[in-house]
Formats: sequence, structure tokens, C-alpha cells
Amino acid sequence: MGTWSTALFSDDVACDVRDDFVELLSRRVSPAEATAALLRSWSSDIDDEDDGPTFWLALAATQWKYGCLTDEVRDRAMEVVESGRDISRWGGASATRRKAVLLALKEQLLSPQPAPRRPRRRKAIVVPSIKVLSPDGRGLATAFELAASTDPDGPCMQVMVELLVGESRGGGGVFVADCEFDKVSLDWLDAEALQISYPASATVGSRQTSLFYFGRIIQIIYRTTGT
Repeated sequence: MGTWSTALFSDDVACDVRDDFVELLSRRVSPAEATAALLRSWSSDIDDEDDGPTFWLALAATQWKYGCLTDEVRDRAMEVVESGRDISRWGGASATRRKAVLLALKEQLLSPQPAPRRPRRRKAIVVPSIKVLSPDGRGLATAFELAASTDPDGPCMQVMVELLVGESRGGGGVFVADCEFDKVSLDWLDAEALQISYPASATVGSRQTSLFYFGRIIQIIYRTTGT
């Protein structure tokens, strides 16, 4: 999982849940059918200690925005807020900021929803990126440019690793930094180890040392370049 700030959608899982739901609505799928589809496709993540709370918070916020928040999804999100389950993975000042984010979301979810609406079908966006396939052909590392942030010190790029294990495909973010994506190089040392080289001057927002997916573990090794 990649998380780069305490904001609700500064998180890979939250962004993916939001985007999946919005994409279904834009295809004229009903909100009920879209919700059911997400519950099926995200079933394993919903049971995860970290990703489960994020799923319900993101889905509730997105449903409210489009005027289709259900009682069940609202109650699930409210339980996450009131139980403190999400706050427990944060520490220090970050926990205080995250709590403020969740309290604001709680107030929003309890307020009247906007009129129901459907998003416009989005055009495909080509994201500048560099992709490197693993030696066994079953791993793909991608360094890509993030959308511009309102925070001038916000991250500029991210590295994702996608794995194919049997018939299952998935993975997640392993590295986030404030440098240009093409200043980062990706090198598979072998099928189980990826080296990420980045400028020493870059401010790192997130740096995972390994990625686990369906029993397969990829070690992430880092090297700084320049000054």
C-alpha cells in the first residue's frame, strides 16, 4: 500500500476504490450494482486490517459526493471513525491530523447528500512512465508521474510493482518521492529483487523494503545517486 499523507485520498487503496466506483457509474451502472461489484472485487482487501477501513471510508466519501450513499456503507464508515481502527496505524502528529480528517468526513456523511448525479465518462489518460519487466516475466515495476499536487512539497512520482502469481495479478506502491519520475531508475537484480535508484536530493515520502503478494515476496533495494 502507498500512503503519502493523512488526507483521505492520499492513499493508493482509497484512490483505487474511488476510481473503480466512479468508472462504473460513468458506464451507466446503477449505484447498487456498482457497490455490489466493488464488494466482490475488493473482498480480500476488505478483510485486511489496514485496507479494510480505508475501503469503507473511501467508498462512503465517494457515494456521498454522487448522492448515492447507502445506510450500510455510511454505517461501516462511521464504525471505522468511531472505533479508532484507522487512527491506530498512525503516530504522533500524523495521528492528530488523520483524526481531524476522519471527524470532517463523519460530519460530511451525516449531512444531507447532494442530488444524485453521474460522472461523465472519462477519457483515457496516458500517464508518463517507465516500465521494467522482471527476468521471469511475471513482475512489472513502473515509475510514473503523479498528478500535480496543491502542495508544492508534495510527491512528484511513485513506483508500483505488479506481480503475476498463478492466475492472480496485483501488487502495490513501494516508493514515493518528490523528484521527476525519469530521474529514478529501476533494475531487477533477479526475479525476486528490485533495485530502485533515486537522487540523493529527493525527499522520500514512502519507501517499502519488500512487497508481498499471494505468497511471493519481492525485496526492494535502494541506491541514491548524485548529491
